[in-house]
Amino acid sequence: MRISTAQLHAQGLAGMLGRQQEIARTQQELITGNKLTRAAQDPAGAASAQRIDHALASLEQFERNSGLVEHRLRLQEGALGDAGDTLTRARELALQGNNASLSDGDRTMLVAELKALQAQMLGVANRDDGNGRQLFAGSRDGVTPFALSGGNVSYAGDDGQNQVDIAPGLAVADTDSGSEVFLRVRAGTGEVRGAADPANTGRAVLQATSVTDSAQWNGAALRLEFTGPDTYDVLDAGGAVLSNGTFENGDSIDVGGVTLRITGEPAAGDGFDVQRAPNQDVFTTLQRLTDAMSAPATTDAERARRDNIISESLADISSAQDHLLRLRADTGARLSAVDAAADTREAGEVSMSDTLSSLRDVDFAEAASKLTLQLTALEAAQSTMMRVQGLSLFDRLR
Repeated sequence: MRISTAQLHAQGLAGMLGRQQEIARTQQELITGNKLTRAAQDPAGAASAQRIDHALASLEQFERNSGLVEHRLRLQEGALGDAGDTLTRARELALQGNNASLSDGDRTMLVAELKALQAQMLGVANRDDGNGRQLFAGSRDGVTPFALSGGNVSYAGDDGQNQVDIAPGLAVADTDSGSEVFLRVRAGTGEVRGAADPANTGRAVLQATSVTDSAQWNGAALRLEFTGPDTYDVLDAGGAVLSNGTFENGDSIDVGGVTLRITGEPAAGDGFDVQRAPNQDVFTTLQRLTDAMSAPATTDAERARRDNIISESLADISSAQDHLLRLRADTGARLSAVDAAADTREAGEVSMSDTLSSLRDVDFAEAASKLTLQLTALEAAQSTMMRVQGLSLFDRLR
């Protein structure tokens, strides 16, 4: 085999350049702390690292989503608590107003506070999250959900509820819609509602209505109608007589599985209607109570009408309070899910970060040792090259 001087020089130069490239790569690894500076160095490792980078970026987005929805849910929890406190105060005022010895001046003061409570409830319903979004507008943005006009409250939001991704494969519901919180509220006991006929002329007041036999009452409308001060008929929705009986002040009367407790003296023709509890928004509940408290009551029939509405309002308020408590419990469950998702994300982030570190991060002790060996190899290559350059056939001719 014939080896030329030029070939020896070329091989030596290539060897030194190769050692220098290795040294440059090792130095770059030590400087950046990243051993995957080029995908060609470890294609499989680089692909795995890229996938993990994307997964970690997703976890960061989940964390931002989680922070936002947690903030809104905590604000909702506070708003529901404030709405419940408002109803509690309205209940206290109703109990005070349900007193025959109360003077007109005292009742006027109660009405003024009730109107303030209505405005307070409207303010709670229109709260925002501090970022320009309403809490109770459903999935709509840029609208004020509730507006008061002509004594009636209208709703401009929708029934939507956003689902927010807070972890891989896990989403939590955002704040509830205003229609769910403030409008779709069961009246009466939540199951049944009894109400006095507005045309009653006697002094009878319906104090309480309750379902005592669910098997007997199927939710059908019934009517208790007095045929005299101490006798009554129970009628179905078509007016057919189902039963009859006698009455004394304070009696509890069973009307097909529903019990009515009535005090006072009814007049012939007075009636009390029973129906499945309908939905009634909290604003209407407060407005009915305010109207009843502010209405003049100079006759026995007017006083009985006022007392009946106050009694109905007390039941409606209690049902609304239970409704808000259920929503608060559900909000708390969602906040617990957010907290649990944070733990899941943290564990996943630690695991993926460890894997990414094993793929990408430099072992500085190993890299420093490798750099020393590479420098030694370069020095050896340079020394060999110097000796090769000194070789010549002319030295043998001396």
